[in-house]
Amino acid sequence: MSRRFHEIPVLLLVAALAVAAPAFAQGKEGEACRSEAIARDKNPDFGTAYEAAEKRAKAWAADAAVARLTHTTLGPIDAEARSANWYFVWFSPSANANVSITIANGSITCWGMKGPAGRMPKLAPAFTRDVKQLLAVAAEKGGAALLKDGYQPRVEMSAGAQAEAYWYVNYEHPQKRGSLTVIFDANSGKFLKALR
Repeated sequence: MSRRFHEIPVLLLVAALAVAAPAFAQGKEGEACRSEAIARDKNPDFGTAYEAAEKRAKAWAADAAVARLTHTTLGPIDAEARSANWYFVWFSPSANANVSITIANGSITCWGMKGPAGRMPKLAPAFTRDVKQLLAVAAEKGGAALLKDGYQPRVEMSAGAQAEAYWYVNYEHPQKRGSLTVIFDANSGKFLKALR
């Protein structure tokens, strides 16, 4: 049997992979999960929202990694870490695509897009998920006084300049200048600093 004949299956495999790779990436675009209610509560806490979102992100792509976790101004967060509008982003290296997952009033939607999701945090699998505790510590570091003055906390997990994973609690006011940012190590939950 000639060497050329042996090479045919390899060439066919290479050709199949070349066709399949763009199709795989393309399959990650658009609606990425069924829109449905994840809880009766229209203001689910972080743990409930994250668990539902992670399940769908991993179904979308097994290698999906967290890029960003936050909530929007449409869903201010309370002291129990509940929000009516969560917004999470995962990134799949194999597909070079990202998926944005929104939980609005207890219902989840997912949307996939080509391309990166920005700087990726070095996030451990067992990273801190106790957002209620983060809010409590942030209040002790100056946030409590700002809450009385009409400021609202906004919580976000994202990457720092060197891809460190941080939880940020930012206190913001719709009219007033000045704010407070309380920063935590996202993996350990340890308080790092408060910036005014």
